[in-house]
Amino acid sequence: KQWYQRRVGNITQNVKYDVPLYKKQIARATQVKQDSLKKQADCSNNIAKYEQKYRERCAEIGIVGDHVKAELAGLVLDIPDMMVEISRDIGRIQPAISYYQSFVRFLLANPELEVCPLLTHFVKYGNTPVSQWENPTTPMESSDSESSVEVIDPIETQDKNGCVFVTTDTQEHVETDPEVPSQPLPPETKSSDIDFGIDTIDFGTDIDFGEETADFGDIDFGDETELQIDLLEAGEEKKNESLLDHTATRNQIVDELYELAAFLSARSEEMGRNTESILSEIPDCPPEIQTAQVEGITKMLALVDGPLNRLTCDRMRHLLLLKNSEKYLDRLSDNLQGQLRLSDKMQDTISELKDRVAEAERTYEEVEPKLRRAVAVTKELKGCVEQHLSTRYKGRPVRIMGDINTL
Repeated sequence: KQWYQRRVGNITQNVKYDVPLYKKQIARATQVKQDSLKKQADCSNNIAKYEQKYRERCAEIGIVGDHVKAELAGLVLDIPDMMVEISRDIGRIQPAISYYQSFVRFLLANPELEVCPLLTHFVKYGNTPVSQWENPTTPMESSDSESSVEVIDPIETQDKNGCVFVTTDTQEHVETDPEVPSQPLPPETKSSDIDFGIDTIDFGTDIDFGEETADFGDIDFGDETELQIDLLEAGEEKKNESLLDHTATRNQIVDELYELAAFLSARSEEMGRNTESILSEIPDCPPEIQTAQVEGITKMLALVDGPLNRLTCDRMRHLLLLKNSEKYLDRLSDNLQGQLRLSDKMQDTISELKDRVAEAERTYEEVEPKLRRAVAVTKELKGCVEQHLSTRYKGRPVRIMGDINTL
């Protein structure tokens, strides 16, 4: 009886507790492994995307991406050469400006109307300083002009009472206006004979006026240091900037290029739909409008789009912000390296997932033999109990029913 109870207890323990526990551990380990492998694949794809996006942004700005901050700082040195190329491209759009101006003047019947004034100035004079654009009639003053101030050495004179007077020879150094007649002093009047109403005071010979030089020791008063202070007038820095360097004039150039490009695009589309222009039938129509062809308008539009695209591209925007703002260098560098940080974070996540997969595999390897052994032992005990019960019922077959048959 004790043997029977012990075998039944083992079967119950295995069927209700051990085998389900082992199966749950194996199922959990298998699920963790599958999820981790799937997340690894997703992280690998994200790493490839982040690196691709990083390379694309670096190529868009014009850097390699090995040393982001140093390369971004070096891009500012390319701005002058880029501005020279853009200035050269803008100089080629004079036919487009002339065509647009003739068209507008003809339609509005205003022969004095000016269109795209800043572009016209730029094409004629180039990338001049802002001051020359704002004041075209005022010549630029040179900062190296010689000063007309002349230093006059003082002349010491002594009167009959022994008083010393310091005077200057104004007759030789003072410039007078030739239109204003000079009024010389009376000949009898001299600087030494002028009565100032001050009596001569005899100070004697024993008075100490403290004229001895004081001994200050080794104190350094910094008298030998030269101090230079440069004072700039308000707006002088702005006036010295070129038209493309100054923000306001550069934006105006872009606006006028957009205006010119929109006109040429609309005109090209209109002439493409109507082979015979209505304007060509008007007698007073200017010859440059009558003889214009779609091919010529397209070429003008291409010449206008060249500098416009270079001034409005993302690379130029980044370069100008880098030039005008020191903080933008750190912000842009941090933004670019943020893609690499995301990639590194995904790489760390992959390492953690690999550890999870390894742990799940170890759990499976430990639990799976226990499950097999528990199932085998339970089936063996089941057979022994069935056989024992069969002997007690005169060899009649006995079958134990229940969860034991689903192991």
